[in-house]
Amino acid sequence: MVSPLFPPRQGGLADHTERLAAELTGIAKVTVLTSAGAEAARPDFTVRAAVRNWRDKAEVLAAIEAAAPAADILWQYVPHMYGRGGVNAAVPETMAALRARGRRQLVIAHEIAAPFSPWPQRAWYAAAHRRQWRRILRWADWVGISTEAWLDQWAPQLPCMAGRVSLAPSPATIPVTRVENSFGEQWRQQRGWRADTPVLGCFGSLCTSPRFDWVLRAWQGSQRPDRPVALLAVGRSDAPALPPELSRLARFAGFEPAGEVSRLLQATDVLALPFLDGVSERRTTFMAGLSHGRAIATTVGHNTGMTLRKAGFFRAVAADRAGAFAALVEELLDDAPQRARLGAAAREAYAADYDWPVVVRAIQRGLELGPAGRAGEIGLAT
Repeated sequence: MVSPLFPPRQGGLADHTERLAAELTGIAKVTVLTSAGAEAARPDFTVRAAVRNWRDKAEVLAAIEAAAPAADILWQYVPHMYGRGGVNAAVPETMAALRARGRRQLVIAHEIAAPFSPWPQRAWYAAAHRRQWRRILRWADWVGISTEAWLDQWAPQLPCMAGRVSLAPSPATIPVTRVENSFGEQWRQQRGWRADTPVLGCFGSLCTSPRFDWVLRAWQGSQRPDRPVALLAVGRSDAPALPPELSRLARFAGFEPAGEVSRLLQATDVLALPFLDGVSERRTTFMAGLSHGRAIATTVGHNTGMTLRKAGFFRAVAADRAGAFAALVEELLDDAPQRARLGAAAREAYAADYDWPVVVRAIQRGLELGPAGRAGEIGLAT
């Protein structure tokens, strides 16, 4: 596996690489090639923290050959992982050199290209990302795309990759920690809240994004004299200015170890995830909510595929409707039976369609394919 990001770096891609490497040890011997300075000690797979300059094709190629001179190669791909602005000619050039040496290469694309923008610099990046992606596809034997909406957009334009492009969702990187049935009530009481106080949760980078205002609005609007609502923000340690009556109902947990994050997620009744671009299969916070059986209130937008738009294991409103999102959160906080139904359906859907074994099976099918035929030019819509 090739990934510039690996612990102790924080973030979804570093955690995803570590967890995927561990999961793949069930079907193969795994070596992770990553950036110099990364943690190397892992019990189930080898980590080579060797690359200092990902723009140096010779260095990257030599590091891959030293790490695994004959193995199949799985690239973790987000343009911005590999350099400023996400434009790095060394990536496709290295893949071309590896193809010339007969190496089979798989790619998991967590992002493909930035959207076009009227700003000249951003427009240039968006065009460059598409050129880079076109070159990468020339040398890939299999591609997993993390978002169904992107898969539907790009796959029809890739006739040379017919049968070699699959959905590869990004599962939860927070394992479920077992807790007692009474854990939620006890956790509330330890904070000085009533045992039956509903808890609205926010998790991950959303807690520090501008969209956190949507969560605050929904939380504040859901308060009633006979039923206060608590707020739990996992991933944010600084509290915004709040009136005293709300401040006592809020906990800002900051970054916690995975086991504690799992416990905190299980203390929430509704998980609020108002994504700007809409919920998708690449959102590990959403996946964590599913795997933990939470009732999720989220949004649908341009990155939401048809499967999730039609799904019945969470609730969503359009990504530009803040008032509707607040109303949805309030509805779920008032409806315990609906929360229970959604939570059970979320666990079932996650296990069937999004969990790590699903991704491993997709990669295994990619590994079983023969070398891809090379097409001359690949047309990509802009």
